[in-house]
Amino acid sequence: MAKDKPLGFRGIEVQAEASSLEKWKKLVMAGQPETGQVFSLVSDEGAYMPGGEGTAPTPLTYFVSGMAL
Repeated sequence: MAKDKPLGFRGIEVQAEASSLEKWKKLVMAGQPETGQVFSLVSDEGAYMPGGEGTAPTPLTYFVSGMAL
């Protein structure tokens, strides 16, 4: 067992890469290398932002959803 790690410690690595699609729309590819699974998330700002089209959840919506989990 490695030093300085509490009993039962399990490190979790999550990687994410974001790219701009158009205007405020963004694509994120995220996953855990240990599982090999990658998920895609698309976000867009609402029409209240110049250039936002509301075609996908806002970044804040994803953040709050994650907090609820």
